Amino acid sequence: MRRLRLLIHYLLVVVLLNGCGEQHVLEKLGLAVAVGYDLSKDGKLLGTTVFYQIDPEARELVTVISGTAHTSKGLTVAQNRESSKKIVGGQIRVVVYHDELARKGILSLVENLTRDASIGSNVYLTVAKGRAYDILTHRYPENSNIGIYLYQAIRQNVEGENMISSKLHEFMKDYYAVGKDAVMPYIERVKNELHINKIALFRDDRLVAEITTREGFFLKILRERYNKGELEINISLDKKRLFTVIEHISSKKQIKVLDLEKPRFSVKVKMTAQIQEMAEKIDLSKPEQLKKVQKAIELAVKKETEHLLEKLRKHDVDPVGFGEIYNIAIQKSGKKKLSQEEVREIMKRAKYEVDVEIKILRTGVIG
Repeated sequence: MRRLRLLIHYLLVVVLLNGCGEQHVLEKLGLAVAVGYDLSKDGKLLGTTVFYQIDPEARELVTVISGTAHTSKGLTVAQNRESSKKIVGGQIRVVVYHDELARKGILSLVENLTRDASIGSNVYLTVAKGRAYDILTHRYPENSNIGIYLYQAIRQNVEGENMISSKLHEFMKDYYAVGKDAVMPYIERVKNELHINKIALFRDDRLVAEITTREGFFLKILRERYNKGELEINISLDKKRLFTVIEHISSKKQIKVLDLEKPRFSVKVKMTAQIQEMAEKIDLSKPEQLKKVQKAIELAVKKETEHLLEKLRKHDVDPVGFGEIYNIAIQKSGKKKLSQEEVREIMKRAKYEVDVEIKILRTGVIG
């Protein structure tokens, strides 16, 4: 019994000593939660970091610091020189790139994040309309930590399937894939609010265009499975236009190459959904009415999908990955693997045959 008491006493002492030691170390650190990159007027990088101070005597627990340098590592050195805490990146949750900088290319900045062993791959990457500095240094009355707020806003939209995920490892995977381009949320500050109402489209590592979050819905169902969410859509029913809202959407897609010489793709989308609301009362328990509504929704989704594909081709971007699918098909035919430049040139001539099949799960009188 005495030995057991001594062992417990020893373990308690060790735990308490470790706790004190860790607290002492953390008090000397600034835990970065968000980082922003802009171009300064003299052509250097302007870096802005939002970080926690683990210090009970600090006036504010969240601090923002900025500086300029020629490289991202130089920014870290410059910011640490001005800070009373050593800034570490292990808690970074979101990175913001000014759209002006993103149009010039951000590969070196993104790759530096991947080389930092303390930074996890689950960091979200975003593009900002306007300077990242202005977004991260602005005082938001209802949000004391803009870094955490922005991270939670993006994560909530991604998990709710309202936004395509743009984590660090996902951007790099799409960048290095031959025949596929990356995307990011496009954020904008309007007074004291942050809006995520667009999706930034990249060609290689450069921002070239953007689409609305609505168009992002159709892009998402072409990129991956869709398991929840809702959509308001304008349909034509009995020669009348009306709005309907479908929810609990589940989808899967199948993309096949129909012709290698004159690049042509079959794009099949199958969806199941419930109708939440319609502008007019319709009895969906009647088979003929249900069929009419399903066909009307299929046609509306087909048209919006085709419109999106045309827009992507116009901007010479391929976030769906048609080029990647084509490259695999051409290798299976016995030909050599194509380069990114060769795939892009071929995709400019690609045609798409879109087919949408929707099954409505809920029946009854909807209005």
